[in-house]
Amino acid sequence: MPTQYGQIAADLRRRIKQDEWPPGTALPTQTELCEEYGVARATMTAALNQLRGERLVTGVRGQGTFVLGWKPVRVPFPRYPAALEPEGQLGAWERACQQAGTTGSMVTVEVAHEPANAEVAEALGLTEGTDTVIRHSRHATLDDHTCQVHTAYYPARLVEGTSLAGQEKIVGGVSGAMRAAGIISASADEHLSARPATADEAAELTLMTGFPVLTLDRLTRDQEGRQVEWLRMVIDPTRVMVAYDELPLTRPAG
Repeated sequence: MPTQYGQIAADLRRRIKQDEWPPGTALPTQTELCEEYGVARATMTAALNQLRGERLVTGVRGQGTFVLGWKPVRVPFPRYPAALEPEGQLGAWERACQQAGTTGSMVTVEVAHEPANAEVAEALGLTEGTDTVIRHSRHATLDDHTCQVHTAYYPARLVEGTSLAGQEKIVGGVSGAMRAAGIISASADEHLSARPATADEAAELTLMTGFPVLTLDRLTRDQEGRQVEWLRMVIDPTRVMVAYDELPLTRPAG
């Protein structure tokens, strides 16, 4: 059964989406909303907190609650060929942001050499605890706000001595760096799902703990069929749209 604050949040959400309060404008004061809906301040606070968690509104100290105008950046399925262009200086995320007319960046958080754990070893066809991987932790930002948390793993024996093993930002994106290192990506498997954010993920994405996030796991193979990258993305669905357009529904000729 819906809670009272959930019902109020749903009604405020409807009114915002119908442009009763356009992006950038302030909602009525909390006192005014309490009077309009006939509820206590604590109930209205809970309703507004839910909308804040959904990125629909934000609070400005001393000024009130304002409607946000963020739109998700659309990351299309055919994003790899562009990132593989030899002259490309932008990765897939940066290109998507550029096409959306906004500013996005991929920020390196940590690069570490470590033994492959069970999950990584299974994905990359390595021996758990014995084979070494290089782990890249990165944040995809949008207007300086983290909206994706990336954790990528590469077999150390394949990428030692390349930019994929360094601490510096990878210009042109990971796919281009792999190509420069002589690793030609040939195919990838992607698995997309959703779950509640962990406390750590919520802190990194500035979400409420338990808010739904998308997870996209991608395994990349090279032309020899070797597993060369295993990547897990944790995505804020209010800021990023993963789009799969024009997928073929007929069998290839021949």
